[in-house]
Amino acid sequence: MSTLPSGQLNIDLEGSSDFPDLSRNRLVLLAVVFITLLFGFFAIDHSPRASSHFRFDTDFIDSENRTADRVETVNLITAPVRVVLGIVGLTFFLLPTRDRLGWGGAITFVLGLYLSYLGMSFLWSVNQQVTLHKFLVLCCFGVAAAGLARQFSIGELTFLFVTVCVSYIGIGLLTEIVLGNFTPHKSEYRFVGTCHPNTLAVYGTLCCLAASVYFGRRHAIDPWLIALFVVGFITLLATKSRTTLAGFMFALMTVRFLTFRPDYRMFASALVMLTMLAGGLFLALSRSNVRSGLAGSLAMGRTEDVSSLTGRLPLWEELLRSIYDRPLVGHGYLAFWEKEKIDYLSALLRWEIPHGHNMYLDVLLDGGFVGLTLFLLVFFVSLSVTFRRVIVNHDRQVSIVFGLLIFALVHGFAESLFKLPTFLSFMLVTLLLRTAFTDAAARRAGDSSGDPEEFSAKGSAD
Repeated sequence: MSTLPSGQLNIDLEGSSDFPDLSRNRLVLLAVVFITLLFGFFAIDHSPRASSHFRFDTDFIDSENRTADRVETVNLITAPVRVVLGIVGLTFFLLPTRDRLGWGGAITFVLGLYLSYLGMSFLWSVNQQVTLHKFLVLCCFGVAAAGLARQFSIGELTFLFVTVCVSYIGIGLLTEIVLGNFTPHKSEYRFVGTCHPNTLAVYGTLCCLAASVYFGRRHAIDPWLIALFVVGFITLLATKSRTTLAGFMFALMTVRFLTFRPDYRMFASALVMLTMLAGGLFLALSRSNVRSGLAGSLAMGRTEDVSSLTGRLPLWEELLRSIYDRPLVGHGYLAFWEKEKIDYLSALLRWEIPHGHNMYLDVLLDGGFVGLTLFLLVFFVSLSVTFRRVIVNHDRQVSIVFGLLIFALVHGFAESLFKLPTFLSFMLVTLLLRTAFTDAAARRAGDSSGDPEEFSAKGSAD
């Protein structure tokens, strides 16, 4: 760790001086934002009773559909919290920044285009009141994300979000212990904490990706990053979230591939192909009981309803019928998920259904094929920009944004969390906007070697 002037601290997540040296005032500002995000999104996405609800309330009762009941009520806690987040973000957005940032750019354009389309869906929405309310919530989140993106670097934002995720994991563990729900010795146990286990698993994934990206290049072992990866991976396994595990593996391989030295990438590609070939050969030659045991392991012990993807396939069949009713422009932003529809689907399939459990189907329900095209355009453009930042500009920290994009695309085949206005989508959009602002500044300055404003980890990769 480098020697700093008096009054400064070095948050050295990467194990090298490439990560920002922060003054005490900067740390105080980060602490204030951390507390705001921690308590704000806890009120929105979390509940101390979550572990009891998901573990013991397994029998669906039509008269107690909490998901449907929440649609028609205005939460007197979360509504003001969303407004406060928007005000905080607007304040940060209007304050002067210490970095030279640019406007415009491809990412900002496609994000604005998609957001505008969602706002326009009010005109043809089947439930204009719900669309207007949900779009205002989305705007609050967007303003908050833009404000943080203007004030903090990618390294600072990553440190901030990882700290919030670790805090949620710790709070969830303590909550389960206090309530007596922490029973990892039981085969049916899933780590729930204070939110849905699939959400908690994504928190663990971010910890693992951050530890992978910021692991030092000086061949020194950083115990904090090792601990961060272990905590994240144990959390991921304890939640038994199969979709999240698959997305994490894709994202981790992608991030590590990008950060390899160019002469190692061909070797890594060959190694992956040989491993897949060996795995396929093993499955072809193994006994049926071995394949069954392997399938059980891949299912992480959750062998119930595997053939229907834990009830998702019947749900998707029902949703496709509604998509065919309005295929071009959809039903309007989140207008499909009204109380009557949730009650009907939940009673039909015998489980509470908060969303489509497929990001792409949910986008089709909102905006039809036009909306899905714009949505995928956001990902395509963002992947292109972040890939160039890492490969051409050697901006190592942007690789975590690329990894999260890959993770969201894979994760979206069985979940809709990155499409909804939650802490997960807030993290991704904030990091995307920061990448857009700094990339636009670098392009305008004609600096093709990197970003002059980010505390970038430049130079050769691993």
